Amino acid sequence: MNLQEELKALKERIAELEEQAKKEDGFPQKDDTYWYINSYGVVSDETWENHLTDTDMFKIGNVFKTEEQAEFAAEKLRVETELRKFSRPFDEDDNNYFIELSMFDKTLTIDDDECWQIQGTIYFESTKIANEAIDTIGAERIKKYIFGVED
Repeated sequence: MNLQEELKALKERIAELEEQAKKEDGFPQKDDTYWYINSYGVVSDETWENHLTDTDMFKIGNVFKTEEQAEFAAEKLRVETELRKFSRPFDEDDNNYFIELSMFDKTLTIDDDECWQIQGTIYFESTKIANEAIDTIGAERIKKYIFGVED
């Protein structure tokens, strides 16, 4: 094989690798199967056609590569919804209790703050209500789906 043939083969291989990288990084592409949470809270699959429905779901984070990822996201939404039934908005004039995870021993504890409202945090009126939420929902579900930790 002469130098020109080797160069041509290398360019073809580079093009193949670039196409593969584009497909891996650019999910979803036309005709890819993706998973989403439908309006009933059930995980379903669909083929990406780049239609408005596809792109709208993608914009809100409701497009997943695998069924397992979509199932996890659906259960996380369920747990967050259950927690919010016990919650109240942040009140700058009162204690705001929240659930936190100790990374040392993977236990849930209750803490409070009056000054700092933290993005995404679910607040409770009291430690009693926060503990009731943990008891009702289950510490293991909260650890797994809210904090992404399994014992």
